[in-house]
Amino acid sequence: MIIETNKLGIKMEAKSINKPTPVNLAQHAYWNLDGHSSGNILSHKIKLFASSITPVDNELIPTGEITPVAGTPYDFTTPREIRSQIKSAGGYDINYVVDDTGSEHLKKVAEVTGKKSGRKMELWSNQPGVQFYTANKLNGVKGKDGAVYENHAGLCLETQGFPDALNHPNFPSQIVNPGESYVHVMVYRFTVHH
Repeated sequence: MIIETNKLGIKMEAKSINKPTPVNLAQHAYWNLDGHSSGNILSHKIKLFASSITPVDNELIPTGEITPVAGTPYDFTTPREIRSQIKSAGGYDINYVVDDTGSEHLKKVAEVTGKKSGRKMELWSNQPGVQFYTANKLNGVKGKDGAVYENHAGLCLETQGFPDALNHPNFPSQIVNPGESYVHVMVYRFTVHH
């Protein structure tokens, strides 16, 4: 849904009819703010309003820990280029714990700016986590207008409940009980800065 100028909203809803049901929906759009055929997103600057991650094991399943990003290649609490430490991280595909601002409404999740275009995207959501993914596996994927997408051609910011929450009691519950509703809201705001 379009809301106000330069904003895009996404609302996902689900209801449990007769049994407690785990629900954790995500929206997996790829973004390249310099344009879909402009190469990779490594020069994009990103700030994540998230001071912790939920680390994963070798199978990419969360371990149940919540660890601070300070002093690690996962620290984007101040804006920096994605390429700055991507080699030490091996590419990004991890759930970040969105900082609790105390707001009962939407929390700011991320700010991303394309270096060439000056386009800036801000993301707000009501979810406790965001999966930051840097398209680490793209390899010769044909896209629109004949463009070919290679490794890191786009980035994803998927707001969500924490993955595998069902198996980790310390994670926020993703169970929707009968009569309750799951409501997931994302709002994007786009501006241009030169």
